[in-house]
Amino acid sequence: MRNIEIDKARVFLYNILSLLFVEEYVKNSPQKIVENLEILSNNAFDEDVSLACKKIIESLNKTGLDRLYIDYQELFIVPFGEYVSLSASWYHEQREGGYMQLKVRDVLAKTKIRKDEKFFTAPEDHYGFIFTLSAYLIEQQINNEIKEDLQKELFKEVINLYCDELVFKLISTSSDVYSQVGVILGNICEFDRAYLEIPKVRK
Repeated sequence: MRNIEIDKARVFLYNILSLLFVEEYVKNSPQKIVENLEILSNNAFDEDVSLACKKIIESLNKTGLDRLYIDYQELFIVPFGEYVSLSASWYHEQREGGYMQLKVRDVLAKTKIRKDEKFFTAPEDHYGFIFTLSAYLIEQQINNEIKEDLQKELFKEVINLYCDELVFKLISTSSDVYSQVGVILGNICEFDRAYLEIPKVRK
């Protein structure tokens, strides 16, 4: 049974993930990210999430907001060192632009929207795009713009499969910011599994 208030909260959560994983947002909207993390820290559905938000904010207050984009570049763009792939296909088959991209496109084809190539230069299976699309799909469902539960399909077919691997990689990094983002992402994934009644994939 869907709950509109919970779904509105889920839109907010996925929008935060979008802000943290889309390069353009991280580069140009760090203050907005901090403001949203402050809101989440005071209204978190889990104590670990609240603590993770506070740790990120505290770290950025010490190092400056520029650290956010520096960490993003070092982790997700520079292809050596602590590099963490944000391609769902990479986790599926160790290459980008593969099967998971097709799965996201399948969901996207059932909507009226298409990827903005000027804003999203990364492929559809990039987690930044996936989280942005998730927020949009939930919002559209709340507004009765779409009847199918497309976000549930996206979660089941793409996010649920490899979010734990991404979470583990993030938590294992030396980044004071993204190691805590990993904690937030892990809790959001567990929350959605329970809410959508989708079991964790056992490998």
